[in-house]
Amino acid sequence: MLQTMTDRHRRQKLLPWLREDAQQRIYDSTVLIARVGGLGGPLTQSLAMAGVGRIVFYHDGDLLDEDLHRMVLMDPDGVGSPRAPQARASLERRSFPGARIQGFETRITKTDAERWMREADVAIGAAPTYEERLMLNDAALAAGKPFVDAAMYDDECHLLCVHPQRGACLRCLVPEPPEWRADFPVVAAVSAAIGSLAAYQVLRILAGTDEAVPWGELVRLDVAETVMKKTRLAPRPGCPACAARRVRHA
Repeated sequence: MLQTMTDRHRRQKLLPWLREDAQQRIYDSTVLIARVGGLGGPLTQSLAMAGVGRIVFYHDGDLLDEDLHRMVLMDPDGVGSPRAPQARASLERRSFPGARIQGFETRITKTDAERWMREADVAIGAAPTYEERLMLNDAALAAGKPFVDAAMYDDECHLLCVHPQRGACLRCLVPEPPEWRADFPVVAAVSAAIGSLAAYQVLRILAGTDEAVPWGELVRLDVAETVMKKTRLAPRPGCPACAARRVRHA
């Protein structure tokens, strides 16, 4: 149990769904995150500041100058250096005393995902590639844990919260990774918007007050039009990730 030394989180505990016992569950929780860049950075920063006790993330590559317009965990002095250590140092400065931050300078693998999902309370996909996000989706369902997927392109954002025991999953929506454009358009305000929304849902899940979480609904946010829509997804017959989940919880 993480020992609280200050009342840093007094104001957020004024929320009806986030009282002392719910905050303690957040302190005691572990999250696994793929990527802490333009979307995952604000997301992970919000979780660290809210008191998540253990954060494990994977992020490869060296920092580019063009990353600095959106990657809030990076430092201009770190251009040309690996991103992961910079993100870890930034999160450690923002975390609650006693929190543990573990960052790996690689992309997450299937073995990594399966290993960490034995300990993590929730998996979070904030990567630009579907390979990483689907990998986390599958590992989370096989372990009986929730998965939160967040993505954006241009002015459009998507959020999907996958329940460990029921409803559609990301692989129901995207059976196989589609072609991916690495040089996609992004402005920091948009990636941060969906990252913050995802962080809020993760906190509700960790707090054990997840009745309002949009499980199995694809949330679409059109920032340019200031419109948000939710669509209930139907489980796809023959989805291997759902099949593994059903066997586990039969």
